[in-house]
Amino acid sequence: MTKHKETPPTILTLTLPTPEGGGIAPERATATLLIQRGALAHLRQFHYNGQMADLIVAIREAHDALGVIEDHPPIIPDLPEDKPKSTPKAKAKAAQKPSGDDVDEEPTIDIPLKKGTKAIKISHLKIVGGEADAAAYRQAALIAGKLIDGKLWDGDSPIRIDDVYAVEKRMKYLTDKDLSLFTLDDFVQIGTAADAAASAGEAAPEGIAAQTTESEADGLPPVNPAALEGVAASRNGQRPDDESDPISLS
Repeated sequence: MTKHKETPPTILTLTLPTPEGGGIAPERATATLLIQRGALAHLRQFHYNGQMADLIVAIREAHDALGVIEDHPPIIPDLPEDKPKSTPKAKAKAAQKPSGDDVDEEPTIDIPLKKGTKAIKISHLKIVGGEADAAAYRQAALIAGKLIDGKLWDGDSPIRIDDVYAVEKRMKYLTDKDLSLFTLDDFVQIGTAADAAASAGEAAPEGIAAQTTESEADGLPPVNPAALEGVAASRNGQRPDDESDPISLS
């Protein structure tokens, strides 16, 4: 047994002006009638001066108009779906996210340390003199690790090595404690080649003198700190065990 579908009730909503002083002024003699049945409705305004006849005519006309609407219901298109608005956080993340052109994709190399490794940019470790083959670059990585372990270098600034094997010999017998007595530029050049060229252009005489001093220092053999143990210091060029009289200049 099919269940009979009930017809929805008809709802009338009247809005009438309130009489004042025994009547309704002509400028206020307008009423509103809303008639509704189910999902369809009709709204109309009509003249009303307090007479019941005005109400009957308005209700009949509204009822007829609603019937026409039910016979030919309007086609209401579906509303487009609202796209979810991006939140301020999402906008902020999008603004902070660098584009593909801004991302630094410079390759890195792993520097072996006493405890683990440290990745540094490949441009931060350059060989500018001597041999520059694969074995030399492996030795350069070991030198860089020793400089980092010795707290002379953090790996975040570029350095240049003149001769990896000469530097390796100078650092061979130095412990991390011994390295604390030196500075980074005792073993390598600091900065890029462009920085060095700019510095040389600003102060050429001083740069030449410094280069000469470094060349002379590089020509000296490496000092083994262990060999200095037990050696007494001298004053005025005279050793403690030297029994000869110092030379006096008159």
